[in-house]
Amino acid sequence: MHKNSLQSLTLAVWPFSRAVKKFLVMLAVAFYTFGLTGAGAIFIMSAMSYAAFARDSSQSHGISAKDSSRLGGVSILITFSLFVLLMTYLSPYTPGVLREPFWGYFWGGILSCCAIGLVEDLKADTLTPFMRLVLKAMIFGGLLWAAPLMVPDQIGIVWVDLLLKIDWLAWVLCTVFCVGFINAFNMSDGANGLVPGICLCTFIVLFDIYGRPAEGILVFACSMFLLFNVVSGWFFLGDTGSYGLGAIIVSYGLLGVAQGDFSAGFMACLVAYPCIDFVYSLLRRVASGASPFRPDNGHLHNHLHNFYRPFFNSKVMSNSLTGLSISGSTSGLALAMYLQSSIPITSSLWFWLFGFQAILYVTVIGVLTRRQGRKTAQ
Repeated sequence: MHKNSLQSLTLAVWPFSRAVKKFLVMLAVAFYTFGLTGAGAIFIMSAMSYAAFARDSSQSHGISAKDSSRLGGVSILITFSLFVLLMTYLSPYTPGVLREPFWGYFWGGILSCCAIGLVEDLKADTLTPFMRLVLKAMIFGGLLWAAPLMVPDQIGIVWVDLLLKIDWLAWVLCTVFCVGFINAFNMSDGANGLVPGICLCTFIVLFDIYGRPAEGILVFACSMFLLFNVVSGWFFLGDTGSYGLGAIIVSYGLLGVAQGDFSAGFMACLVAYPCIDFVYSLLRRVASGASPFRPDNGHLHNHLHNFYRPFFNSKVMSNSLTGLSISGSTSGLALAMYLQSSIPITSSLWFWLFGFQAILYVTVIGVLTRRQGRKTAQ
């Protein structure tokens, strides 16, 4: 009786459907933080999330509450592109976007990765996994060949630094690393707020370091997507988003390390989860006799969601809490230490923090796996 009365009172005060309530909350937060620009981004994302095409069933990606749109990355791409074009053609000073040949190569490579992802989002399995690998290798091989200043000659690990002294081998290693990192990013996009949270922390750092319009636009677009993704659960990045954002971060990372703006260890801490989860998942699958590239639900975010799920009536809430817990405890920790100036960003000491994050990952997934095994046995 009391529960029914409370529900009636809530409906009388707030007489909207759950979807409308979520939209109004997102709209209010976006308007408060970014004004009409933020509200406009929420309207665009809301409209795109209802598109009848490019959708995935909840069974196909593990922990979603319902069928979701794969066009989240497209919404980020549209938001970013509109701002870049406006700033390029309306402002006489827009550094770091289109005005120098290098940045044409830089963003051209990233947009090419987005195009591969878009093809896959619009019609799954149009390109085989091998074809996607080859295309990404060609894109980054060409980018690093055209822009050799992006290839670092040292990262602070002695045996790797020796290999990087050989020009052609450095080019090969960096190309392979870029392709592997983008795949790792795509693989870890399994919970609301996980990859968007990692991206937002990284873009905040890049904007603070470089202060250019492009990085500021990335902070804005990623903030709006994170809000929409976490609150609604109607949207996820899809291959367009994970490929594109992964390409942006790995490109900035290589360039920053090569120019000495920050250490490889610092960048590794910002994006620790995709890297650690990717390596651990490959080793786990090989050890179990499965294909290392076959998707499964053995990731940390899957186990953590199984742990959170019994505590919440809403699957979206447990999904979002999973993503925010992981992105906050990894990339969020690195961002907090950066803002506090705990360790100089050019220091190799960041590798120790990365090692701690790896140990923590293995410990937590081990505990959760054993817990899940005991529940299954019972």
